[in-house]
Amino acid sequence: MTIGAKTEKPTFAVMGAGCGGTAMAGHLALAGYDVALYNRSRARIASFQGRGCIELRGKIEGVGQLSYVGTDLGRAIAGRSVIMIVTTATGHRPLAQKMARYLRDSQVVLLNPGRTFGALEFRHVIRASGCTADVIVAEANTLIYVSRVLVPGTVIIKAVKKQVLVSGLCADDTSILLDRLDEAFPQFAPAGSFLETSLGNIGAMFHPTIALLNKDRILRKLPFDFYTEGVTRETSRYLEQVDSERVAVAAALGVHPLSVTEWLSSRYNLELADIYTMLRSNPNYRSVKAPTTLDHRYLWEDVPMGLVPISDVACAVGVATPAIDRLIDEASGILGRDFRRAGRTLDKLGLSRYCVKEELASIISGRTIASRCVHA
Repeated sequence: MTIGAKTEKPTFAVMGAGCGGTAMAGHLALAGYDVALYNRSRARIASFQGRGCIELRGKIEGVGQLSYVGTDLGRAIAGRSVIMIVTTATGHRPLAQKMARYLRDSQVVLLNPGRTFGALEFRHVIRASGCTADVIVAEANTLIYVSRVLVPGTVIIKAVKKQVLVSGLCADDTSILLDRLDEAFPQFAPAGSFLETSLGNIGAMFHPTIALLNKDRILRKLPFDFYTEGVTRETSRYLEQVDSERVAVAAALGVHPLSVTEWLSSRYNLELADIYTMLRSNPNYRSVKAPTTLDHRYLWEDVPMGLVPISDVACAVGVATPAIDRLIDEASGILGRDFRRAGRTLDKLGLSRYCVKEELASIISGRTIASRCVHA
């Protein structure tokens, strides 16, 4: 796969040197873009920081030379036209707090992915932290790569998704975002709004459901392929329930995101079938091993940053989500954490429980509501 080139190329800062961030930084650098890679701790980057390059294997082969690798946040993002955030969603809030002082007019911040309402939380936090810069904050509905770090500085890219939806918080900003990124990532396509990307958070459907319905296997540390062997007929039926609740919440907000099966078909070019058949037959998911612990991002990220905001919005708009709520409660009990308190609640997103539809519509349109809604 080759990334195209523009006469005036954007410059990139990639935040996070995990599997996705390493893949993205290496891929962009291999294509000739000027890329800085930031990681909050030196431990993950220490072994390749000196040589400043990333080796890519798998679907993309080569070595990308970076212009900066380090832990200096200000240096990493200074003068960069595009800031790609590729961290777990639990890192979005603290990163936004740290980045607020460094952001400047005309920069684009894209969360890869935002999970559920990631861009909304990010903008709320940078504003609360004193940032007044005219910044476009946007999100993708999924990470473009299926990748794994082999050793620090070397990543295998197992697949590159056929299409990834992106959206700015203000719908009019999406065209600016795509204009800046279209040659680097032709797979990026415009969503109708950030409600479509946020409520198209498929990871929140897959990860907690498959992990919790295979909890005995995981606790016993039995090896299995997560997306194939981990999906039984029972698991696929529960996935259907969780997905139908997500789609119902979206419909209450006037959005119609792809179902899980439609998403699998569009992202991996699979023939439409039931969830069980599509997951177990997807060649890109083969050999993706299950975690060996439940204290894993599939729960501590995808539940509070994925399922909790869906459940909280559902409550505000009068949609029942019993299957989602059971996953939240079970994950909280297993890990001994109150994910509802820790998660992206409406308060943490800067939204009112009593007029959430109106406030979301105003954000998408770029208008402001004249006065804060008050509960009668």
